Amino acid sequence: MTDLQPRQHPRPTAPLSAGARFIRGFTRIGAIVAVLVVLIGVPTSIGLAVNNYNSAESSYRSAKCIAGLARSGYTFKKKYTYSDALDYSIGGCTGYHHSYSTISEVTAIADAPAPTFFSGDAPSIVGWGLLITGLLAIIAYLAFWTIGWMFAGFTRDA
Repeated sequence: MTDLQPRQHPRPTAPLSAGARFIRGFTRIGAIVAVLVVLIGVPTSIGLAVNNYNSAESSYRSAKCIAGLARSGYTFKKKYTYSDALDYSIGGCTGYHHSYSTISEVTAIADAPAPTFFSGDAPSIVGWGLLITGLLAIIAYLAFWTIGWMFAGFTRDA
């Protein structure tokens, strides 16, 4: 009684034709490329949105600083003698965001509400980035599947 083994069905073998092997191989390659596209595209989209938000936040902080100086009566000098750009890089303010803006434009930016991640361009950037990433992943998958399908057409099945 100790030599009883559970009944195992032999695994049916169905050999693939050469054409089916081409299609299967290129489909797998296409899936791997599509995953790589997604793994690169999603962090890039999020990184671009965060970078855009950080730039808007820095611009807002700079505008608040410049507006505070302007309201206290400080008169800004020209950055260059040959241009109308004002030198806002004074008193700890960074002025490169608003180099060619007038004081009234800078104070309007400072009086506006502070930018948030969801009220700025970040959701749009993430959305478009994910849409483009998805489309590129689908195109990559379908392109490799098509290449495999075309190569399969040139094989001869016995």
